[in-house]
Amino acid sequence: MNIAVIGLGLMGASLAGALKGFREARIVGSDRRPEVCRQAVEAGLLEEAYPDPGQAIEDADLVIFCLYGRDIPEILRANLSRLKPGVILSDICGVKSRLYPVLLKILPPSVEYIGLHPMAGKERDGFENADPAIYRDSGFIICPVQSTSPSAVELMKEMAGHIGAAHIAVVSPERQDEIIAYTSGLTHIAAAGLCLNFHPQMNAAFVAGAFRDCTRVADINDGAWTELLMDNRAATLDWLNKYLTGLERFRQALSDSDEEGLRGLLRTAGDNKRTRLRL
Repeated sequence: MNIAVIGLGLMGASLAGALKGFREARIVGSDRRPEVCRQAVEAGLLEEAYPDPGQAIEDADLVIFCLYGRDIPEILRANLSRLKPGVILSDICGVKSRLYPVLLKILPPSVEYIGLHPMAGKERDGFENADPAIYRDSGFIICPVQSTSPSAVELMKEMAGHIGAAHIAVVSPERQDEIIAYTSGLTHIAAAGLCLNFHPQMNAAFVAGAFRDCTRVADINDGAWTELLMDNRAATLDWLNKYLTGLERFRQALSDSDEEGLRGLLRTAGDNKRTRLRL
């Protein structure tokens, strides 16, 4: 089996390393930066790496794009002739429902598509932060479309298990986008919102785990997250409005000195966390 990982940033390079030994596959990669290609091979993450994605795609049985979603169609169009019949094409983009219809229009019938979204990562991007261990005990979302075969879904489940994923879900691209707007998009907005205005006298003496946990993902890749939030705008706005409604209930309870109302809100949140979200 030949696997091509296109894009060797944090997620792609980490995935290439985590896939070592999977079905005894030969794993190659591509990145537009020649120095990253060299470093990835020297680090033993993959066998070969090329600045030209077409070289990696040739002879691949599985191609996984680890790039911004908006960059994938152009690369595909330029390399369609290098996709061999029967190849499975995938991506790890965080938003699916706008991307996959574009890809299906480009791909020939001999190429099978299935979307992936590993729920893993770090605050810092880039090849220099790659670590195959980021996928251990993570969530892994598999997004088949109507033309995806059951065997492709099973292959992705097997791959998820190999890289160490602990929680695997198979859902439609539309359902994944709806849920991820809440669990990922909204949480990144909340963290960024907390970091828009720091208290002018704040320093490390005033910071404990709560602040660190709530703001961890605010050290953000603004380009990638602008694309993700805009591509999933409708679902994100829906959850953002619900979140703002909840915040307004807290503001109103404090404004009215409503101690019982405030306690009720905190009790409901605590009960939900303990009983509905056991992670």
